[in-house]
Amino acid sequence: MVNRLSSSPLLKRISSTVSRGFSSASKESGSEVARNTRAAIVATLATGGLAAWYAHLYGNPIKAVTVAEHGLHPASYPWPHNGWLDTFDHASLRRGFTVYKEVCAACHSLNLVAWRTLVGVTHTADEVRALAEEYEYDSEPNDEGEIEKRPGKLSDYIPAPYPNEQAARAANQGALPPDLSLIIKARHGGCDYVFSLLTGYPDDPPAGASVASGLNYNPYFPGGGIAMARVLFDGLVEYDDGTPATTSQMAKDVTSFLNWAAEPEHDERKKTGLKVLIVTGALWALSLWVKRFKWTPIKTRKILYKPPKL
Repeated sequence: MVNRLSSSPLLKRISSTVSRGFSSASKESGSEVARNTRAAIVATLATGGLAAWYAHLYGNPIKAVTVAEHGLHPASYPWPHNGWLDTFDHASLRRGFTVYKEVCAACHSLNLVAWRTLVGVTHTADEVRALAEEYEYDSEPNDEGEIEKRPGKLSDYIPAPYPNEQAARAANQGALPPDLSLIIKARHGGCDYVFSLLTGYPDDPPAGASVASGLNYNPYFPGGGIAMARVLFDGLVEYDDGTPATTSQMAKDVTSFLNWAAEPEHDERKKTGLKVLIVTGALWALSLWVKRFKWTPIKTRKILYKPPKL
């Protein structure tokens, strides 16, 4: 019976039709897979091409100025206070204050530095008190409303060389000398930049370099033209400790002093950080000991129930 059914023409036609259907379906599915593969490849190539074109157009950062206009990048110098546990050279700070007082204070102010902050850092209390008394400050109004002058005190701030911004610009051909209280933090490169700027005045500008009238060439200043002329020359000041006052020595000392002015908490911060590391290290070691010898036996113990034998 089975043999007769299998050999019947109707069954043969049905089987051939089914087989042709499966064959055509497999061909259609294979062609569809091929089309999808080709479409995926084309889409990937198109996306990659668009991304490459976009990166070519907009990938490079936009620079508003050239390298020369931005200023020559200063070299990196081994400042003695840059180490994790290093503090300021306070002899250098004292010399740096001398350079500021005798050279820089003619144009630049230190509005955020009080006389009292110098005590124990660059000078003794009596020395700072004598320095403050060299200047006159406005006193409180008296009964008649008049303001009289008085000698400076430790609580006063270092006076500015000009009474206001307009006077400062008038005395410097329209240029405003910046306040130096935070100059190290306000300039990219910090100490390296200020030191390079103070020592970077060439005798003559290089070939092809030109500056506007009234400006001085300095490659470290953005644009190359700076209103401040060279102010440090060998032997310009006399240090009370006998250190030779070369240009680089004065620039190094005043830069260190300005770094202290911007970070008066520098030394104390590092001392506090060392104490924190010591305490936290001891607590960490103690926590390891507790974990190993006290908590681990409790955590890993097993509680077993042994029923009594009957």
